[in-house]
Amino acid sequence: MKQSIIALWLALVLTPVVYVKAATVDTLAVFSNAMGKPVRTLVVVPAASKAGQRFPTVYVLHGYSGNPDRTLKADIPSLPQMADQYGILFVIPDGGFDSWYINSPVKKDSQYETFVGGELVNYVDQHYPTIATRDQRGLMGWSMGGHGALYVGLKHAGSFGALGSMCGAVDFKPFGMDFGIDKLVGADSTKWKYYDVLDNARYFVFSQQQLMITCGTADPFLAYNRRLHEYLDKHHVAHTYMETEGAHDHAYWSKAAKYQVLWFNLFFTAPR
Repeated sequence: MKQSIIALWLALVLTPVVYVKAATVDTLAVFSNAMGKPVRTLVVVPAASKAGQRFPTVYVLHGYSGNPDRTLKADIPSLPQMADQYGILFVIPDGGFDSWYINSPVKKDSQYETFVGGELVNYVDQHYPTIATRDQRGLMGWSMGGHGALYVGLKHAGSFGALGSMCGAVDFKPFGMDFGIDKLVGADSTKWKYYDVLDNARYFVFSQQQLMITCGTADPFLAYNRRLHEYLDKHHVAHTYMETEGAHDHAYWSKAAKYQVLWFNLFFTAPR
């Protein structure tokens, strides 16, 4: 584990950053049949270095109360630069104020697991120059989006080969009433575990996915991320886990995203 973290750090430090062309950002309204509504989505397309070039794709899920525009302006403003640096296409859907990226049994217009894991992937592969295979497709996010990346990724393991969570709310049961879980799943908290990452972590034993989990040492979700890490270790699920200095804020996940994207690039370019 230490060797992999050191290698990741060295690669991040030593990788030259040269931007010759600029990535473009498309603004879309992707219609969801499952929810009966369009979903605002930003697509960051790297500049192609050759005609007909196709790209691996990383879907980026924002946190609670966030949105795609804030993602590029404040949360991870370096995404367009990293798109060009690594040749990765980024897709940033609007996950709503508090959808938690689950399929709500209560709200018909909140079926974000189906949208992100199925409908959006199909749309992007049909309309953009992606490499439409599992081992060239990843899912990442922070806070609520960190939960979403692991939860949606696990539910759609056939579509995503790599999942990344930054300061993820991987166990929302202790604070569900404060963050709208009861409105999505119902007031019976005994049912919340069916939508919770930590309670579904046993399925990672069979998913055959690569996982990267990072959290700041001053983050209120640190204990839950440690618990997930310990569970995965105990059950021999291969994953990369990192704790670095930082809190639950823009500064932390903007920095952590650089490690995550580098890690995704290493996954995409690994020989198979």
